[in-house]
Amino acid sequence: MGETGDLLNLAVAAVALIVSVVALGFSIFFWYRQFRPIVTAMVETHHGGNDAIAYDLVILNSGSIPAKNIKLLVSDQTALQAALGAGANEENKALWLACFEPTSVIRLLQNGARTSCSFGLTHRDPRQSFWMPQAEFPIQIEYDGWFGETYQRDLPNVLQIADSDSFTGGMWGPVKTLAVSRRS
Repeated sequence: MGETGDLLNLAVAAVALIVSVVALGFSIFFWYRQFRPIVTAMVETHHGGNDAIAYDLVILNSGSIPAKNIKLLVSDQTALQAALGAGANEENKALWLACFEPTSVIRLLQNGARTSCSFGLTHRDPRQSFWMPQAEFPIQIEYDGWFGETYQRDLPNVLQIADSDSFTGGMWGPVKTLAVSRRS
């Protein structure tokens, strides 16, 4: 049993070494994928009322390290044009679409941080609405990691122009208290 036992011990040790190397490889792979900035964008309600909803474009870094030189690019100009409402005049476009200009760069966004800008409105009167309600268009987010890695091949981020306070459009208003008379 001496030589057979030695071969068995060697085989077990070799299998353990292979499993350890594979586990180390997986650990490095997943650490590399996780140890990065993850920058996303979403449309969020700034304020909603009876006539209009004002929106913000919110940029978030949910990754584990800061992101640098963040640029927002419209992936589909046709979809963007279809998302614009009748109130999207040149002055409003210059104001609310400035975030997509090549010179508009977020220099640093810490991990766990967010930043925002005004992003138009929808209005009960379609002639005053900058956006079409429920419109969607894709954008690409390009950015650098803290250690110089460039991220520009992430999946497109689809922005939806919708009230973020209620995904169905219905929500509670302020609760009114009813005066209850007390009888003695």
